[in-house]
Amino acid sequence: MPRILVSLSALTVVCACLAAAAIAAPDRPLPHGPLTRLDWEGKALSDKGPEEGDFTPGSERYDILRTTLRLRFEVPEPGVGRIAGEVTHVFASLDDTLQTVILDLASGYGLTVGEVTRNALALPFVHADDALLIRLPAPLAAGTEDSLTVRWEGIPSAPQTRRGLWLENHAPGDENWTMATMSQPAYAKYWWPCKDRPDDKIDQLLEVYTVPEPRLAAGQGLLVGQAAADPGYTTFTWFSQYPIASYLVSAAVSNYVLWQETCTTTGGTSLPILNFVYPEDDADSRVDFAPTCEMIQLGEDRFGVYPFALEKYGHAQFEWSGAMEHQTCTSYGINLTGFGLAENIVMHELAHQWFGDSLTPRTWADIWLNEGFATYSEALWVEAQEGADAYFAYMRDARGAFDWVGAGPVYDPVPVFPGRVIYDKGSLILHMLRGRLGDADFFDLLQDWAQAPTRRLRTVTTEEFIALAAAYAGEDLDPFFWPYLTTDVVPELVLTDRITGGPAVPDTVRVTVTQTQEPLFDLNVPVHLDLGAETLVRTVELRGAEATATFVLPTADQTVRRVLLDPEGWLFANTRVAAAEQPGLVRVYPNPARDDWVVFRYRLATTADVGVKVYDVRGRLVFERDLGLVVPDAAGNQFAWDCHASRGGRAASGVYWAAITIDGRRTVQKFTVFR
Repeated sequence: MPRILVSLSALTVVCACLAAAAIAAPDRPLPHGPLTRLDWEGKALSDKGPEEGDFTPGSERYDILRTTLRLRFEVPEPGVGRIAGEVTHVFASLDDTLQTVILDLASGYGLTVGEVTRNALALPFVHADDALLIRLPAPLAAGTEDSLTVRWEGIPSAPQTRRGLWLENHAPGDENWTMATMSQPAYAKYWWPCKDRPDDKIDQLLEVYTVPEPRLAAGQGLLVGQAAADPGYTTFTWFSQYPIASYLVSAAVSNYVLWQETCTTTGGTSLPILNFVYPEDDADSRVDFAPTCEMIQLGEDRFGVYPFALEKYGHAQFEWSGAMEHQTCTSYGINLTGFGLAENIVMHELAHQWFGDSLTPRTWADIWLNEGFATYSEALWVEAQEGADAYFAYMRDARGAFDWVGAGPVYDPVPVFPGRVIYDKGSLILHMLRGRLGDADFFDLLQDWAQAPTRRLRTVTTEEFIALAAAYAGEDLDPFFWPYLTTDVVPELVLTDRITGGPAVPDTVRVTVTQTQEPLFDLNVPVHLDLGAETLVRTVELRGAEATATFVLPTADQTVRRVLLDPEGWLFANTRVAAAEQPGLVRVYPNPARDDWVVFRYRLATTADVGVKVYDVRGRLVFERDLGLVVPDAAGNQFAWDCHASRGGRAASGVYWAAITIDGRRTVQKFTVFR
């Protein structure tokens, strides 16, 4: 077919097309000030960048249904990777006036379009400004299906190293090359013509990869064909029957060793796990990837059935410093060691099959729904293997050295991947939500989120997740989520408490939690009442600058030794207990007392009138002393009791109560005397 080109001026209709492509603004303001997602989508095509998740406006006027992607991989000389491709998109018009079909394809990065055809007839096109504009013979009415085929070739490159599609040796020797892809967030356009945006998932994808022998080509879905092609080449055909976003389409070609196993879960899922690994890493990979099936089981226990249960899961090594959750076949770049040192990475990428691949963010503003959930899944794996203490330690480590202050927002970051904040702070938000809902409702929420037919295999937004979480909580959760998502503020919580009680009277604890930063956060604050032999856990609902709650112990034979503010670390907040700074009895020691002296240590804020009383377990007054006005001691004030009653008799063995009254405010503690 002859190559048909037209000038940009010949496609004047494109201007109107782009003008009609305005993206609807979200309901709430974005957090970046002058630099927002909408700014980038509205910029001139030449001013945008892939790290910001750019795409060409106008492509939302049609819906891609089915795609066949054919690629031939060649290495004509050492260090040079060349591709020749043909892609056919079957699409449906969403606009009665659709006549210009717009695809994303990088210009100036080594790719040349040879022709575009429709039903074997050539179509006019323009390839410029990272866009491929294709003119149809006539407008397509909304709902009408059509198709077009693009042929292109070249030696691809990208504005950032190891993005798009690249060639690199994995070991010494010209034969040890790998050609692989990494497209997130918007680098798919640097190796194939597509809609390089996450909101239009391809319903079905056929990948036909022709590679030099004896190399293997890993791809999405199921391997439905492997056959000899031209002399010295083999064609691998992969078919994905599940919807897939363009950034999750991948190719990985190398002199792989392929080993596989079958994973059968207790829920009845049975799927192959295929691992494409370098020959030098074969033995180590069998150790490092060994927990994969157990991780799939954990995923099904927590999130529901594996989303691509009729296909597979697996790994394909590539030359990259991280890993990438390509659908059903994670590209794995972390060094394999044979010591299982990167289980968190394996679990993270697997969890993306639920969160990112099945539930795909509708816009890049929602990227934390991918990375926060996958990072939190690492903690769930640690919890399953090592227990609750290890889980809490993992979440404490997620806070980082500076609590992500200055790292930008979790919601709608620019660039899309600004650093660890969307990963670690995103996971902390889920951790807090678990603490707020409780395990039963939290994990029911995750299953509902991942499995509901209205979301599974589709695209989702942050607003949708918050609304679903609110339904499980039975309350509005916007005030909880949005300050964490859109600001870098860390709540500063201060707890003060007052304990009252006495012989035969159950302790009453009055707790006040305050916050003074802006904005204010909506939190359920865990408070632990330490009784010595046991701990009572209570909650203070902080809905403004201050909240007060009163807790009464169930019986009088229990004593509150101290009040702790969130000691397990459920909240992403800086916490401080101010109770120790209040006047009152701090400690009775030794306890139990085995000699003739017991020390009552207490604290004064100012010079105050102090009285000391001791009661026995029946509530009878044993000892009383008015100390008069006492001056505060910076090291703490104390009174030593000689374990004798006021009338001189020696106190018997038993349980006693010490009561210190300071300017009319009494605090008490229980202690024991042994003879």
